Amino acid sequence: MSSATKEWARPDRPRTPGWNGELLHSGFQKACESRSWTAGYRSLDMDRIACDTVPLSAPLPDGLRGTFYRNGPARHERGGQRYGHQWDGDGMLQRFRFTDRGVSHTGQYIHTEKYIAEAARGRFLVSAFGTHVPGSDAAPDPIDTANAANISVLHFAGELLVLWEPGSAHVIDAESLATLGVKVWHPSLAGRPFSAHPRVEPDGTLWNFGVNPFSGELTLYCIAPSGELRRSHVVFVSQLPPIHDFAVTDNHLVFLLAPLLLSEDRLEAGASFAEACRWVPQLGMRVLTIDKRDWSERYYDLESGCLFHVANAWEDGHGVIRLHYMRADNPISMLAGWSVMRGEYRHQGGAHLTELVLDPMRGVAKQTTAGALEAEFPAIEGSEVGRAYTRVMCLERTPSRKADVPGYDQVATIDVSSGYRQEFRYGDDWLVEEHIFADNPGSTRSRWILGTALDLRAEQSVVSVFDADHLGDGPVTQARLTHALPLGLHGTFQSLRSDA
Repeated sequence: MSSATKEWARPDRPRTPGWNGELLHSGFQKACESRSWTAGYRSLDMDRIACDTVPLSAPLPDGLRGTFYRNGPARHERGGQRYGHQWDGDGMLQRFRFTDRGVSHTGQYIHTEKYIAEAARGRFLVSAFGTHVPGSDAAPDPIDTANAANISVLHFAGELLVLWEPGSAHVIDAESLATLGVKVWHPSLAGRPFSAHPRVEPDGTLWNFGVNPFSGELTLYCIAPSGELRRSHVVFVSQLPPIHDFAVTDNHLVFLLAPLLLSEDRLEAGASFAEACRWVPQLGMRVLTIDKRDWSERYYDLESGCLFHVANAWEDGHGVIRLHYMRADNPISMLAGWSVMRGEYRHQGGAHLTELVLDPMRGVAKQTTAGALEAEFPAIEGSEVGRAYTRVMCLERTPSRKADVPGYDQVATIDVSSGYRQEFRYGDDWLVEEHIFADNPGSTRSRWILGTALDLRAEQSVVSVFDADHLGDGPVTQARLTHALPLGLHGTFQSLRSDA
């Protein structure tokens, strides 16, 4: 364990020195002069950016028509100050349209209550995940006053939604990208957290959750394909950690609970939300399964570990649940979110693809490492959510990547039964972002893989299209912008045949 991780893990650790946004701003600007990877963490100052025609290396494949959306933090600076963590910036929705004419791009900041207020004042007003802004509450009430809408995007039931973590989704006009307001699934659920990682089953049913570590409430959502709330439920969980992702099966919701606990004393002392979390590995990891049919709960115990993203899960006729997720020994990746905002980085290890088996008859949980390389951002095909699945796609960090350069340089697909894999390595001078399967309506198997990456030599963002069955052959075409976009987080593809 690194010294930084040990310090963060100490239960009695005092809060880190107060945030100095001016110092962060000047330090990062200095780092930009010599570290090309900082291009991915620069702030985009314009409210909207657009390009009607993005140059292509080859024509778009026949049948690939629709819209590729991505979301992520893009405004890292205001008024000469810089956020302390890479996940703090206001969300910008990126839209890449694939048509017979080629590819066009539009980027638009999401006009949340927070964004509008801070734009009017020209400075940061509210605290974020990893930055405590003096004079503001790290957990304001209502929480949506701090909503950055910067994690993910979902097209569901005819609406385009951008997602945060502690608060509401926002509705976006799919044509203009104007922000229409917060999404309220039911008056009784207004303002409750709605996770950035909902799961949409093949029949169109959406399952999601929301976490409130202060109250221990885990809110569960079941939403019909029409967009109407079918039912909701609140589970009270002792020592409830922040949860970023989960899985569904035919009969269960599955949550992996890392030993990461929120200290309200640290919050009251002036720490940010992230700084107020304590890593308590002696508690181990718990797995919570909730039966969809009656909300009954069951717990399993695992050795200590941390996770960020889950690939998928399914259960067999005996009720045995099999799940793949990205497991790390500790939350060191969160620490990297602070360092890159200073323009500094020293790699110290990350997550690996891991298979988890839950046996309800014996009441035991077992897990094994399924991937040799460090990896993140797992993706599966939409037709396999909660079902037996064939392959997992993910980003990987190859051993040759320099320790002073963050991120991933390779995308891979892995057959979870045979271990057969294909990969495409972008190279040393690239920062590779999440790749997804472009699901085809009416088909159970995706034909294409889409993903963005930042070419550090050219300082240009690139969208790549791969044949999903021949990833190792490299992109069939690439759309190259003339500039670099801030690194995003999650995206989705909406086929033209089902666009709203």
